[in-house]
Amino acid sequence: MTRCSYHTVGPADGQAVVLLHAIATDSNLWSAQVPVWATAFRLVCVDLPGHGGSPDIDADLDLDGYADCVLDVLDELHIDTASLVGLSLGGMVAQAFALKYPARVRSLVLAHTSARTVEVVKGIWSGRIARFEREGMAAQVMPTLERWFTRSFAEASPLTLAWLSEQILRTTNKGYLSAIRAIQGLDHLDKLAAIEVPTLVVAGEEDSSVPPAAAAQIAERMANAKMLVLAGAAHLGNLERPVEFTEAVGAFLRQASR
Repeated sequence: MTRCSYHTVGPADGQAVVLLHAIATDSNLWSAQVPVWATAFRLVCVDLPGHGGSPDIDADLDLDGYADCVLDVLDELHIDTASLVGLSLGGMVAQAFALKYPARVRSLVLAHTSARTVEVVKGIWSGRIARFEREGMAAQVMPTLERWFTRSFAEASPLTLAWLSEQILRTTNKGYLSAIRAIQGLDHLDKLAAIEVPTLVVAGEEDSSVPPAAAAQIAERMANAKMLVLAGAAHLGNLERPVEFTEAVGAFLRQASR
């Protein structure tokens, strides 16, 4: 039995594509992409432990532990190989999976994510843990949304922000803290050269959490990677630039599946 809730969309005989979401969201984060990509691929939409419809967790998971959860899903579905599309935390999990289970990966999309958490950023996350322990999840909503989007998008998209607020609030306390600690432990940068599958690294031009220069470090360490920078987008480019993101990633997945 898997530790993740998941559902599949698209043709049963299509090339499998696993979608891995950001911290404090769930598989609904991909709502703009699923209807389009499902015309060509078998999408496996995963809720990471403690997020969305997945059960809460008993103990913290590191990134390898989250990768094991993804493996359980693929094994339950009898999927031998898949492409992984991960955003933010999901991109970190995708890296861990590709490093631990390289034979199970056809291609990777690493969006708005990093490969190493430096000490200053670890400290920032520790501050967020302290605020969470003092004030609870509700106090995390607005600061999180402010980091995720440009101001102009946020001001023009109140319904989208309300929708994401609900996802944040559905995240369990243990699921949130476990994800933060996994992010703090991220250190894949020097291992990325071992990943040989085609990889697309996606960055947001206005992403203060993972600036394009930080994302470029990932592409530079990988022999078979290329990079896409979404103009005017912050940390959730799949929502702020949905058509560009959907088409570019979809074209990459289609090419990589040939």
